[in-house]
Amino acid sequence: MRIPTPGRTTALVIALGGALLAGPALPAAVATTGEVPAGLEYVALGDSYSAGVGLDDPTSLPVPACEQSALNVPHRLAESFEFALSDVSCSGATTRDIVTDAQLEGTDPQLDALGDSTDVVTVLIGGNDLGFVPITAACLAASADGPLLAAKNQPDCESYFTSAGAQNPETMLESLVVPALRETYAAIAEAAPNARVFVIGYPNLFRDAASIPDSGCFSPLGTEPSGFPIGTTDLPYLHSIEEGLNAAIESEAQEAGFSYVPTFASSLGHDICAGPDETYVNGVIVSGSGSGSGLVAGSLHPNERGAAFLASEAETVIRAALVADQMTAADDAAAGPADDATSAGEPATASAAPLTVALIGGALLLAAVATAILVARRRARPRGRP
Repeated sequence: MRIPTPGRTTALVIALGGALLAGPALPAAVATTGEVPAGLEYVALGDSYSAGVGLDDPTSLPVPACEQSALNVPHRLAESFEFALSDVSCSGATTRDIVTDAQLEGTDPQLDALGDSTDVVTVLIGGNDLGFVPITAACLAASADGPLLAAKNQPDCESYFTSAGAQNPETMLESLVVPALRETYAAIAEAAPNARVFVIGYPNLFRDAASIPDSGCFSPLGTEPSGFPIGTTDLPYLHSIEEGLNAAIESEAQEAGFSYVPTFASSLGHDICAGPDETYVNGVIVSGSGSGSGLVAGSLHPNERGAAFLASEAETVIRAALVADQMTAADDAAAGPADDATSAGEPATASAAPLTVALIGGALLLAAVATAILVARRRARPRGRP
């Protein structure tokens, strides 16, 4: 009988042990690079702050009257991430124009742009539901100390809105805007069930009491972008309305399971009072004079610097969320069937059963091989030797 040499025996044992200890094949972890995949389907919803009213390079989409710009926040995000963009944001839009209404001739409800294949959604909406531009227009003053231009019997804006017969913005926020946001976010979630939704907040336009400079911020109504005809006492009041609107948007967005992009606090100091080289928003601009005058569409809206700021804030939140989603997907793929079995109600140890059986069987087989080798050696020894 041929006796296995020690070298061949060692090799046999190692080969058997390595094969058995390896157990069942496990799925490899999915590699993540920390980069967001290009080509995701991205739909942008919203009003003039999303559309980019007042900026250059018009897109004429969805229709020219929407005053949408290729320099707006959605286009900047799409370029940065290399997303496939469908931008249906339109100046003047309210939540109804997202959910149910055709805002302008030639447009559809913005919700129609969403579907099962939508990967990413941004939405910036709510200001027109509150009527923030008309609120601000009502607050235009003749001087830093008042009175109001439109209601000369009122010394300041807060007095006007708390007087009898006026619609109080705080009441409107709770009774009208919050329910409208809730309905809109629910409709978006239903229309784009596979999408990551990012709700962008509004930037700061007016200073709080602590940040008003000693020289004030007032400048008379004019045709230049720096016009700021808001009385000193009304700045904190309008600031508080903005703050309340953003807080409501954030709360409802989070309640809907969406990601919120805060821009209000980080834009403090870049409001209209900051000056032309620092501000993120245009001042109050009028066209013409006399009875034919009117506010220019870009008044109180982000300038190009402001659009870049909003896009940068959104990009940070979107990148972090989508990379985290990739890592979660990679972990799930690496866990494989084990997680499926556990989620199906099977014991977590059940997935270890094949490996346990393999190890026990391997141990028995190794013992059998060792016994066979020992027997073979004894039979091969010359008689009489110990």
